[in-house]
Amino acid sequence: MSLPTDLDPRTGTDGDPFVERAPWRERLHRLVMGPSLGEDVSPHRVELPETAHHESHGLVRRYGRVVASATAGLAGATLIVATAPVWRLAAPSWRLTIPGLPHPGSSLFNGAAFVIGVILMGLGWIGLIGRAERQPGSERRRLWMVAGVFALWCIPVLLGPPLLSHDAYSYAAQGEMASRGIDPTANGPAALGRGEFLRAADPIWRTAPAPYGPVSVEIAKVTVEATGHDAAAAVWGFRALAMVGVVMAAFGVAIIAKSHAISPAVAVAVGIANPLVLLHLVGGSHNDALMLGLLTLGLAALSRDRRALGVVIVALAIAVKLPAALALPYVGWTWYGPGVEMRKRVKATAMVTAASVGVIAVLCAFVGVGSGWVTALKSTGKVTSTFSATTKLGYVASDLIHWIGLDLNADMVVSLFRLAGMALVGLIALVALLRSPRLGLVRAVGLVMVAFVILGPVVWPWYFPAGFALLAAVGLGRYRPSYLVVVFAASLLVWPTSVGAVPSLSRFQHVLGLLVLVAIAGAAFGAQRLSDWNYRRRADGVGLDPGEPDESGPATDVDAVESFATASS
Repeated sequence: MSLPTDLDPRTGTDGDPFVERAPWRERLHRLVMGPSLGEDVSPHRVELPETAHHESHGLVRRYGRVVASATAGLAGATLIVATAPVWRLAAPSWRLTIPGLPHPGSSLFNGAAFVIGVILMGLGWIGLIGRAERQPGSERRRLWMVAGVFALWCIPVLLGPPLLSHDAYSYAAQGEMASRGIDPTANGPAALGRGEFLRAADPIWRTAPAPYGPVSVEIAKVTVEATGHDAAAAVWGFRALAMVGVVMAAFGVAIIAKSHAISPAVAVAVGIANPLVLLHLVGGSHNDALMLGLLTLGLAALSRDRRALGVVIVALAIAVKLPAALALPYVGWTWYGPGVEMRKRVKATAMVTAASVGVIAVLCAFVGVGSGWVTALKSTGKVTSTFSATTKLGYVASDLIHWIGLDLNADMVVSLFRLAGMALVGLIALVALLRSPRLGLVRAVGLVMVAFVILGPVVWPWYFPAGFALLAAVGLGRYRPSYLVVVFAASLLVWPTSVGAVPSLSRFQHVLGLLVLVAIAGAAFGAQRLSDWNYRRRADGVGLDPGEPDESGPATDVDAVESFATASS
């Protein structure tokens, strides 16, 4: 049984806002899940004749929601930036402040300000998604609305200090090294000797070679030289580069979404204009933003059947940061589309990999760096304080082993759990590879990148946006509630350094960290189950046959994901 496309199943009306307003619970569900069963969301509906009063009221309500969402996100971003601490070793620089707001204040004040700010940003983001789906006008107009609101949110972030990370100061030191002819992929910033660049770099990375490729090194070098070898000014340059990467990613996501018959405005709102990207990519000035921008543009070119261009751009993304290399096997495996014998797929994969390695080798020779950046990633594994599920499980298991009286080295136990996590990622990657002709290139890459982060030995929030953006570009369907929960939670995984830890709880950090991960997983699963239940309830309410597929339902664009999940489990 199909539904008439001009009726709202909740009210029996044509969806006109002046006929009958939906209950607030239904409106909230629509923001989170998208349009209801059979609901007409076309921007070109014929509305009932209205009086001048109703027309003005409709305009106020229509654009008032956009303003409310924009204001909430702007207020949240401004509150976080204005109260953010500055890295204690950083060179003095201007920053955004608000009279009356300490920067930073006490640990309690800063913690509360950060949480309130993220909540406001989350509310603004959910509202923006709803407006991207339902705002009248053309798709292009809605896309510009999303871009404009996100640009507004970026303004305070662009004017503040680096947020929630000190990596930008290490980028500056690596750029200074490259400008002096020192290979930063073979030496740590300590090779610079005393000075502002070394002093501002985080001590934990002062002797560690850069795990970044030739494109990242060259861009860091150009940025430092363009800012007059000024350590403070160079950090602002990296903030601008992160913004360029996010803009590139927005274009890539919009192109991919359009080629997959997904609303580009909604895809950009969900995958790019979210608190995770705003706080950690733009705010943290991470080069992950540039990797994300190049990777999405490369996959967008491949989705438009511009294969050579796509491979070159993906190679450039790898030459920024190595995790982008996860896309290479899938590019080759899907090169000829579905229904191709395995021999041709293997040959295409080898061809794509060889071409990419060739491009990267030429870039390394041009920039003057070796291959040390490929192996330098192992230095990041010495961090054990992140919310890595495998690391937390390893430490908790080690504590239990010691509790029962066995003497095993904790590092060895943690290494085993980390290795098991990587093995599971390999299994997921293999299943995704074999099913990638049916899953699609972008969805397969997105799934594997997310799995790689979740099961990896070190989990930083800025690792997530690449996989999340790709999944948003091809449609989340019924999995959107879980996505919203995980994105919001990931935004809170790193707090300002001015928020001190509770000393009495520090000995339980791994157990508490594991409980946090369980809570996030439970919330994501609960959101998914609740949305499925509400979907079935609404389907029953409008007489939809549960056994008959409904093209307007939220699950139709993720049948392949469901098959993949079943196979993986």
